[in-house]
Amino acid sequence: MSSHLAGAAVLWLAASVALAQSVVPPTGIAPRFPTAYKELAQQTRPPSNNWLLDANDDTERFRRLQVAAGGTDIPMWEIAHRYEELYAAIQANNWEMGVYHWEKVRDRLNTAGMKRPARTENIERLFLDNAVWTSMHEALKSRDAGRMRTQFLAVRQACMACHVAERVGFLNDSSVFTRTAAFPR
Repeated sequence: MSSHLAGAAVLWLAASVALAQSVVPPTGIAPRFPTAYKELAQQTRPPSNNWLLDANDDTERFRRLQVAAGGTDIPMWEIAHRYEELYAAIQANNWEMGVYHWEKVRDRLNTAGMKRPARTENIERLFLDNAVWTSMHEALKSRDAGRMRTQFLAVRQACMACHVAERVGFLNDSSVFTRTAAFPR
């Protein structure tokens, strides 16, 4: 039985690879490194889809991973998504989903602080180490809709205060804050 399962897995993988290759036909344009990343020109192998494995050494591989992982922009993009999912969960009385996304927000904030340590002080001071994170978590656990809505609006203010403290207050004009400014009656 396990040999049949293994055979099926290999066949599925081969079919997936074949389909993935056929979906987007090659353009015929010769591969080259982006001019913005001049360090790539030091690579001894020609440019290929093995952008990480083709690097000359592990130091260069880790540098490329760090560039690809970005700074706080990627965790904040995920936080914005989860923030809106929290808002939707509160509206739908889906407390479990709210708790799930709220706990992921904390994880992503810590990741943002790891990637950009100069932002850690404001992340913790304005959000994680004061009552904001805990109060929202407790409000969700209480299943009290009014309490959750009130606390969510306090979270919104904390997010916006952090943006101002980080000198990116222009982010407060984002549609995510417009859409979550109030709860429908």
